[in-house]
Amino acid sequence: MRPITLVFFLFVALLSACSDPGEPTPIIEVDQRIIFLEQVLNGQLSTPEGKLKSESFYYGPNTLQYRTDFYYDSQGRELLRVGIQDEDTTAVYLNEYLEDGKLDQTGMYSLGPAGFVFTHYFKRFYENNGQTINVLIGRDGNFSQHEQFKLDERGRKISYRRGTETAYDLHEYFYANDQSTQIIEEHYLQSGMTEPFYRYRYDYDEQDLLFAKSLQLLGPEYRPAFEYNYDEKGNLIEEITNDLYFGTLPTERKTFEYY
Repeated sequence: MRPITLVFFLFVALLSACSDPGEPTPIIEVDQRIIFLEQVLNGQLSTPEGKLKSESFYYGPNTLQYRTDFYYDSQGRELLRVGIQDEDTTAVYLNEYLEDGKLDQTGMYSLGPAGFVFTHYFKRFYENNGQTINVLIGRDGNFSQHEQFKLDERGRKISYRRGTETAYDLHEYFYANDQSTQIIEEHYLQSGMTEPFYRYRYDYDEQDLLFAKSLQLLGPEYRPAFEYNYDEKGNLIEEITNDLYFGTLPTERKTFEYY
């Protein structure tokens, strides 16, 4: 009888603990950002003909590292970017837009053991009639500087900065004249520099497609640090990064596919 009695008292104790009105019921918080992401993923995703479908990154330059797939909304705006590595989804980027159509913020979500987890936002702020775009990174009210884009009065990009105002990589873009829309030179500087570390020359073909960004490195001649290839429709299908210190050797490669 003793084992049965012991089980009975354990049952009563457990029942009393479960029905104790003084013990608070745990509250399960629902992340509305995850609900929003799942609604988008389960909704209608557009794949407009001619839009970028995927970007693959190779190192070596032939070893695939990861792929990014692109999906769009009903207006043809980029809605989702999905990062894939070894055939597994690693991250999702979800774009949200302002009423005027400008990009507002991009939420980054990583895939954990129990599903997607919100990581952070890339939040955009527009100044000077949209000629300065500051991008902050963070979440829950805590943000820090991440990127800055600057455009001129004609909407041409004139600089891109990655980092803060004091610790950054800076790219400056130059045009032949006030009417030209083709970049002819790009200067790359790091924080503290007064002179560019690199000066890239932009080379175009007879169809005005950029086929190389070239440098004078370890010699007087220009050699391609980056090379670009296109399909018959003029879509970029390959970008090659070269090492110029030991000849002209490809080290990285990106390929692009379209819907």
